Amino acid sequence: MLASLSKGAGAVLLKAYGYSLQEPWACTKIDSSWAAGATILRFQKITTQSDDHTAFSVVKVPALESVWVIPTATGMLEVAHAESDPHNIAAFNALLGLHKGPIDAAGWLEGGKLYMTLLGHKEAVPIKDEADSCSGSECSVSFSDRPVVAGEAYNKWSLTFAAPSKGQPGMLTDVSRETVHP
Repeated sequence: MLASLSKGAGAVLLKAYGYSLQEPWACTKIDSSWAAGATILRFQKITTQSDDHTAFSVVKVPALESVWVIPTATGMLEVAHAESDPHNIAAFNALLGLHKGPIDAAGWLEGGKLYMTLLGHKEAVPIKDEADSCSGSECSVSFSDRPVVAGEAYNKWSLTFAAPSKGQPGMLTDVSRETVHP
């Protein structure tokens, strides 16, 4: 995948996002049972500037021609609204097509963790007391940017999934982010 990203159509795709593999990048492969057979790479720009934390993820699902680039950080700031970007949700839903779907809230939590990792939040912590809001057709899971400490503000991401039905894979249908001020 690195070879195809560094030349031809792959290089054009990255350039459209303002990236070039001619610059130094640290690359990490992301593995998940939710993405069996897919290639997921996380790129973090290597720089000496303390305010440049440019990063992105690349998703390639087998049997699909599409390669998704998911920008996650630029300079000192995260990409605004990356969690709810329709492009990012579509890339993740393509991955969900590789998975049979979870059977319980813990399974949805694992899927949500993969989505958070794609967005550059691999350290996201499940908010367990809110994670079990699953019905037959829908499940919502929540994550925070760090362990929740009483009286301290934190970022909270809420993900809503539609369960697989009638031969269709599960889907991520909604993602929201809020800063919680207890």
